[in-house]
Amino acid sequence: MPIHENIYKAIREKIVLGKLMPGERITEAELAQKFSCSRSPVREALARLEKEGYLEILPRRGAVATKISPREVSDYYALLSVLEGKAVEWAAPRLKPEDLDRLEAINQSMKNISADSGSAVEDWVELNWAFHQMFRVGCGNLKMDWLVQEIRARITRSLYTSLMVPVFDDYIVDHALIIQRLREGDAAQARQAMEMHILRAQQVLDRFFSLNQHA
Repeated sequence: MPIHENIYKAIREKIVLGKLMPGERITEAELAQKFSCSRSPVREALARLEKEGYLEILPRRGAVATKISPREVSDYYALLSVLEGKAVEWAAPRLKPEDLDRLEAINQSMKNISADSGSAVEDWVELNWAFHQMFRVGCGNLKMDWLVQEIRARITRSLYTSLMVPVFDDYIVDHALIIQRLREGDAAQARQAMEMHILRAQQVLDRFFSLNQHA
């Protein structure tokens, strides 16, 4: 793998996981030293991250991690509701009984997560990813999983994901309804259940941004 690709992936992962916070500075010199390379591949990686919206390159400051705006969050979730809703609808006739059993097992594991656990958010993200990916991979569209991953990478940041903890139980109910509709063979209702599930997450973040604007 080219060195600029390694640099790009390493920085993007730090931003997504919240290890590199909005406004935090990244210097070319430090990255060149860390990856034992010249500044050329570093600049290439930073330029790509800026183009994708993860970084902003400022005069005399260098590259800084961007802060996602309320409008961006709203726009991304609107797209996710459509895409993931369609993923469920298209996957419905392709899913086998054992696939639905697997979805049930994942949802039960999510139910068993303690909100007081230090790894609650990380455990939730991993299981939630597995639940949703079954539809994205199983829908028959080879680009669906890639596209949704690209969108989710921009909004799945620790600061925001942790806000979901108080509504974990609601998401488990949402998942159960999606599975129920699939067992009933109702692809359209399963799609609608997924769309409402995604929009619930959007509403949580909308409330967060609204409260912080008036704080």
